[in-house]
Amino acid sequence: MTRAAGSYLLFGDTVDVWPVAALLAAQLPAGVEITVVETGHGQASPIALPLQDPYFRALEIGAPELAEAGARFALGYTLEGFRGAGTHMIAAPTGDLPAIAGLALHQVLRCVAEKAGALDRFGEHYEGFRLCARAAAGGRMALPEDAPDSPFAMLGPLAIIDRMALARLLRDRIAGGRIERLEGEVADLLRDGCGHVSSARLADGRQLEADVFVDLRRSSEGPDEGERSPLPLLEALAMSDIGIVTDPIAGVMPTFSASSSAAPALTPYALEAPWAANLIRLGPASAALGPLFSADARLLFLQATHLAECLPATAEMTVEARRFNRLHARSVERLYELVGAPLHLNRRDEEAWQDLRAIAPPEGLALRIEQFRSRGRMPEFDGEVADRQFWIDLLIGFSVLPGRHDRRAEAFDPRQLDAALGAVRGQIEQALAAMPTQAQFMQRFGNA
Repeated sequence: MTRAAGSYLLFGDTVDVWPVAALLAAQLPAGVEITVVETGHGQASPIALPLQDPYFRALEIGAPELAEAGARFALGYTLEGFRGAGTHMIAAPTGDLPAIAGLALHQVLRCVAEKAGALDRFGEHYEGFRLCARAAAGGRMALPEDAPDSPFAMLGPLAIIDRMALARLLRDRIAGGRIERLEGEVADLLRDGCGHVSSARLADGRQLEADVFVDLRRSSEGPDEGERSPLPLLEALAMSDIGIVTDPIAGVMPTFSASSSAAPALTPYALEAPWAANLIRLGPASAALGPLFSADARLLFLQATHLAECLPATAEMTVEARRFNRLHARSVERLYELVGAPLHLNRRDEEAWQDLRAIAPPEGLALRIEQFRSRGRMPEFDGEVADRQFWIDLLIGFSVLPGRHDRRAEAFDPRQLDAALGAVRGQIEQALAAMPTQAQFMQRFGNA
């Protein structure tokens, strides 16, 4: 029987290594050694992560723990200027809106709008049913568990927290001495004749051995080794004279603004197989998708979760590496679809933004747009990083409207549909009225 790997060495910036180290410490058997080499403190910058992220659930970290570490909370993101200069929209994570007689709400609304000869106002009427976006715009905040049998169940809260504060929270939750902490910089990885990493040499000459090496080092050019997945939209954006300005602390919600001038340089890339032999490259060592929707941070937390699912690894590691690389490729694909949507669907007049619209979107995004524009359907894929309703709301917000509705909606009496829509709208209005303000919400954690 192949023995299990008995030691892990993680190295990279503080903000990158601790999300992985914390989950490994929680999941690996007590006898497994974990060593962290912190190469620096990273960049202090806020990120927005879903409060219901599987990573937080795995470590049993909720709103109270995050609030104590300095997190604030929001119900959506602000997208500025993507539909044209001066425009504003809210992209809000949300569960499904209430169905009517088994039909999705947007199908019913489109049927009613067509019969009333008001298809041009479909998007406007639909906006009134977007509980999460309306709550976010009004500075309201709540959690789904506050009233699980009400429209509150649709809420998809985000935790907005500085990466360094989150790293400290994760580090401090590690029980007594489980992880050996070192400061330094890994200058070189030494390999044996079979290509396995045998040890890591630090800049000061120290040499560290382990069974598994986890590389989280940042590189402005991206790693030299490994095949890369194509990311045409992000690559075109990086080479253009336009960009996206991110401000995670603007107002209540994280804000992403389409800019007519270049943003700080980003070299987008994603390795196809970040786990090779006994070396696993995660976070910035494996991909760079950019800050839109906190894609880079979300990928790191997904990778940490998937790595934990593949452990404890055997010394041979072939099966574990194959499984992890599949999960990694799926996560990159889903996140690329998400960050690519506002780029491909933008409505700005500048030539560079028009050129982005002309670039073929990732396959999954193209299928979502085609299916929704054709008949209001929304396909779902393995490893989704955004709910189906989020995609529906986002496409409608960018004026991707269904060309036809589900014909079952025509079987109902228009007065019945009007009454049903009125009841749903009434429930949403009641939920909004009952939802506390941001300040009132934070008072439960001792924060005004």
